[in-house]
Amino acid sequence: MGRTIERRIWINAPRERVWQAVTDPAQIEKWFAPGTAFSQNGDVISIRIDDADVDIALVEVFDPPRQLTTRSLPDRLITTTYRLEDENGGTRFTVIESGLEHLTEEDFRLRMQQDSHGWELALQNLNAYIDGRPLPTPGGF
Repeated sequence: MGRTIERRIWINAPRERVWQAVTDPAQIEKWFAPGTAFSQNGDVISIRIDDADVDIALVEVFDPPRQLTTRSLPDRLITTTYRLEDENGGTRFTVIESGLEHLTEEDFRLRMQQDSHGWELALQNLNAYIDGRPLPTPGGF
């Protein structure tokens, strides 16, 4: 059985608004990693480090405004799925990291420590960003 990290949050906003915040590189920068420039060229997502764009993920599923699935680059081991569902007049946003069984035991343990808590903070930032409130973790992750 695969190892996964799964976190969810309810956001008081329509699914289309949440979709924009999690797919538009300019908006991702504001809530996920302030000060880090994100870009997308075709199916490849990159971040700017110094003067170079570094490819970090490949889009595998793009189903607006329901699901986005990416695969980590360059190794393509880890899949991250973002699901958006209508719920109680807002959006249930779920993020699932899978493929962690491909990591060594040490790398898995480190990833669990970092990403389990990191996704909780990221989702709090996403909720605050969409709601127009200050980010709880303004420095990002």
